[in-house]
Amino acid sequence: MADETADCEVRDTWFLEQDVNAWTSLSYVAAGIILFVEVGRSRLPKAVLGLALVAVAEGFGSLLFHGTGGDFSQLLHDVPLIGALGFIAGWHVGRLLNAPDRWSLIGLSVGVAASTILWAVAPGATNATVIVAVGVALAASAIAHRRKMTAVWNAPLLILTAIALLSWAAGTADSPACVADSWLQPHGLWHILTAVLLLAWVDQAYAAEMPDRAPRMFRRFTDRTLGLLAQLLVYEFHRSVNVAFADRVPKDRPVLIVANHGNGFVDPIVVSAVLGRIPRFIAKAALWKVFVARPFLWLAGVLPVYRASDGDRSSNNASVFDACHRKLAQGATVAIFPEGTTGDRGGLDRVRSGAARIALGALPAAPDLVIVPIGLAYEDRVETRSRAVVMFGEPIIVADHASAQHSPDGDPDRDDVRELTATITASLEDVSPSFASVDERELLRAAANTERAAEDGKHIPSFGEIEVVARRLAAAPASARARVVEAYERYATRLQLVGISDSQLSSNRVPLSRIAMSALALVFAGSLLMTVTLINLPAAFIVVIATALVRSTATKGTVRLLVGLVAGLATWIIAGIVIADGWWAVAVALAVALGGVAALFIWPPLIHQAVILIGRIRLRDRVGLLPPVLEARERVVAEVRSAAD
Repeated sequence: MADETADCEVRDTWFLEQDVNAWTSLSYVAAGIILFVEVGRSRLPKAVLGLALVAVAEGFGSLLFHGTGGDFSQLLHDVPLIGALGFIAGWHVGRLLNAPDRWSLIGLSVGVAASTILWAVAPGATNATVIVAVGVALAASAIAHRRKMTAVWNAPLLILTAIALLSWAAGTADSPACVADSWLQPHGLWHILTAVLLLAWVDQAYAAEMPDRAPRMFRRFTDRTLGLLAQLLVYEFHRSVNVAFADRVPKDRPVLIVANHGNGFVDPIVVSAVLGRIPRFIAKAALWKVFVARPFLWLAGVLPVYRASDGDRSSNNASVFDACHRKLAQGATVAIFPEGTTGDRGGLDRVRSGAARIALGALPAAPDLVIVPIGLAYEDRVETRSRAVVMFGEPIIVADHASAQHSPDGDPDRDDVRELTATITASLEDVSPSFASVDERELLRAAANTERAAEDGKHIPSFGEIEVVARRLAAAPASARARVVEAYERYATRLQLVGISDSQLSSNRVPLSRIAMSALALVFAGSLLMTVTLINLPAAFIVVIATALVRSTATKGTVRLLVGLVAGLATWIIAGIVIADGWWAVAVALAVALGGVAALFIWPPLIHQAVILIGRIRLRDRVGLLPPVLEARERVVAEVRSAAD
């Protein structure tokens, strides 16, 4: 099928003659291992073990062929490849006969046997088996299309196939793109792309054959990858995220997440970060009208919900609900913000009935479904490096709220929907901020911060601790809350008159270990740290300016994340291009990115200690003015403790 001169890469006298083509062949081994694991977890039929076996064999055969050359290594390269094509062709034939597993193994066996015999008789004739296998697969796919069976070769799969074929053509010895001694070998890319194509075909084929099975490999990989990206974004733009009761999310049953929605695009990012993966979010269909956003919505697997307030027909939601039911039946996690809109509110807005309708409608296919409420709270929606707290509520067993009655159109019983919506509302109120107004929320949190700082004067209180006290204050009688607010306003006025802040008066410190690590980093890598900081400074400046231009506090976080992501990527790419060439440009871009993240952890504790030092100097200069300030602070602490008890 190929000879020693067919590929562009030069053959040298090193351990492997064609280094790039040889090492990239191991991508087939990786694909085979993934298939073995998927079969072992019962996500794919056992017949796929045959495909996994020939994929691993192809990987090692290709490694030998590109690494050593010779007739025998070419045999080990060609036979498993034709066996894999025989598996695919046999599967497509078997699908027409309602026996894809049996025929896929027949196709694999025929491919291996025919290619081996042909190799012994006429080595060059093995190309004919490739043509036959591809022809059979195409013919069977065409018949399946005429029978209106679910398409396997969809647009993404065909595009990937076309790109792989172009890579193969570009990697031939007579290609204009051939640079024999380059590390950028198109044939190596062909190996990687065809390994990915094999997994993509398995994903699509068995999804078409078994639509109710668990989420597909690429979907799970994408969800995990985006979950990791969400964690990076969250911890880059937040000083800390306190998570409480994360163990309340079951791992062995379908889950519907319901969360309060007060911070725009930041909310789903934070939910994804704490879950460690992207759930199937339900979002308003109006987002799909933004053409640029469509690829990202598709990548994240977001499901659109149609709202009359956006000019959509709510009757279109039937298909969305069906999609949610299918995902939940597969054991997936679906997430919805049942308030329907985002906004900077003191407490929870009216909870719509959509979450309850989805949950009750999914019960026939997912009888063990639970609803898990999540409460999100943010210390400051304006500050770039703010703090957040995420609290998981007790799971709601949906089956406990369903009766045997159904409406004539098949929808859940209205009384059940109302009851479950009320339960969801109560559960969300238990874990979400609940303040009379935004002003009261900020004042009670500030008062709680003062009390917590006085409780432990050695360390900065976490936002989780502050939020717990603030919510206790919010639940106190109105007269007690009024006394707390009055005491804090007087204290804040005293601080302003003296010219110091509450943190400077408290002199809370970050852990000594973090200060020591930051100091050591500054001593041993000060010049490098300063250089990386200066390179990333324009991106940070752009984020600050873009955030300042937005008036809505509920939108500032969204702008900060999106602008920060774009500005950061642009900064790293430009830095790589300007500073280095070739692969070194990629290395420099990654180094600048990692250095920028490191700077976020190194500079803040040092800056905080500098601010404390300045505060102590001011305190010494204003020592005669402190008694009224300290008296006002003691009153705040007393009123907070009295109201919170």
